[in-house]
Amino acid sequence: MSAAREALLVAVDDSEASDRAFDFAARYVDRLNAELHLVHVVQRQLSMLAVEYDKILSSAEQMLLRRFISRLPAGDRPQPVVHIVKSEVDTESVGHILVKKAQQLDAIALVISAHGGGKLKQVFLGSVTKYVTEHARTPVVLVPPPNQR
Repeated sequence: MSAAREALLVAVDDSEASDRAFDFAARYVDRLNAELHLVHVVQRQLSMLAVEYDKILSSAEQMLLRRFISRLPAGDRPQPVVHIVKSEVDTESVGHILVKKAQQLDAIALVISAHGGGKLKQVFLGSVTKYVTEHARTPVVLVPPPNQR
């Protein structure tokens, strides 16, 4: 009987930067003898109707299949575990949710992407990265944006 594999958690969204984080994790998951976990956070806006929210959740599932799952090589490798986290509370930031999920899974690492960009972009997009790197007890792998080498 084999021991349970540890979780390698990757935060994903519908961005090129996220592709790079996924590619990094997919490349190293076997070397770490880990199980690949993808997490995507869907935040609900207060003004959003339940029907709209359901459509967004369905769209998120399709995006994950199209953008990530379909890119994995076929074979003996187990399919990744997918977590679509519904955030219906405004007080929970995406960063907080990612840190909490990494703790729940006792992940060996949390892989996230930096989106890059100018100062204004960093204020908004960098807030998730900043929160995660400051609050995670799990090791964080920060994959640079596509335009940085």
